[in-house]
Amino acid sequence: MPSLSIAIVTYNSEKTIGRTLASLFANIPQDIPCHVTIIDNGSTDGTLASLEPYQNQLRLLHSQKGNIGFGAAHNLIMPELNSDIHIIMNPDINAIDRQSFTALVDYLLKHQEVGMVVPRIIDENGSIQYLCRRDPTLFDLFSRVMPEPFFRKRRSYHEMKDHDYTTSFRVPFASGCLMAIRSELFKRLGGFDERYFLYAEDADLSRQVNQVSTVMYVPDAVFCHVWQRSSYKSSRMAWIHIRSLMKYFSKWGWAIK
Repeated sequence: MPSLSIAIVTYNSEKTIGRTLASLFANIPQDIPCHVTIIDNGSTDGTLASLEPYQNQLRLLHSQKGNIGFGAAHNLIMPELNSDIHIIMNPDINAIDRQSFTALVDYLLKHQEVGMVVPRIIDENGSIQYLCRRDPTLFDLFSRVMPEPFFRKRRSYHEMKDHDYTTSFRVPFASGCLMAIRSELFKRLGGFDERYFLYAEDADLSRQVNQVSTVMYVPDAVFCHVWQRSSYKSSRMAWIHIRSLMKYFSKWGWAIK
């Protein structure tokens, strides 16, 4: 079996990281060589204490400059990344079975033209989260900041709800909450574009992968996401989200709709 690496960036993740790690170590298949790395972005809560029960099962890296952002923190693993497949995972994702890791690995083994895969993501009630998206446009940005009843049809289109989420399909914009990418490809692309502090770095990486390979959705792999949706709860986070999308459009073109 190919070797697997899993990286999780934490920043004041005390409320979720313990449960995430418990689920992770309970469900990593024993026949897949795997190592787990936590990259802490300068947490000031109890995150580091939550890691202590798992200190012999993981490697801990620290950002030396505090919170340097999601992508930049994930890139700290690059000098030591020597696995075949690398999983980028949020600290609020819970593994629910071993088969899901195997499904991600098997899909990449069987489809050499595919560079990155993403699983089906469900919430704690078992409902699917529609996190596969089309490339964002300015109209999508506008529709996201409007109240829920408005532009519902457009949001459904952006979230690819016209696709059958029980089957595999190509994904233009994959959520960074959990991505499995060929490690060689991740290194060749230079990891995440560090100009994004938070948000849109996953859209950017997806687009880079799709230029040289393919991103695919794999429904047989299922993970639970305890979704915080912080950009909708905080004006500061909303502004960071908007700034990141502006950087994305400046790089990839100002698509209107």
